[in-house]
Amino acid sequence: MRAAEALTRPLVTVGPRDFARHAAGLMDDFGLTTLPVADEGVLLGVVTRADVVRGREGVPAPYVQQVMSQPVLVATRDTPLDALFDAMARHEVLCVPVLDDGRVVGVVTRSSAPQALSRAVLHS
Repeated sequence: MRAAEALTRPLVTVGPRDFARHAAGLMDDFGLTTLPVADEGVLLGVVTRADVVRGREGVPAPYVQQVMSQPVLVATRDTPLDALFDAMARHEVLCVPVLDDGRVVGVVTRSSAPQALSRAVLHS
């Protein structure tokens, strides 16, 4: 299986000049722990719940670009899922943005693998 088969939907991103509290609200609304930070589709980093909490400690109303994490582990649509999940475990990340020609096309999360595997079994 490839990363393209395990993309979560819908793709939710934030911009670098969005407020961190907006990112936190999106995470709450969609049940996410991490969001890709993109500008016109180009990945700049990711923002996690932990980033938002740390950001609140130092700045009253931080922008996403002030609290986001960089560099970011990324994958392509063709990245084998087993290799991707090994890398996620090694780097202790819960979410990996998937890029196509440098643009964010989706994310793979630790929970999207079992879902993708069960879909593959049902359709085989």
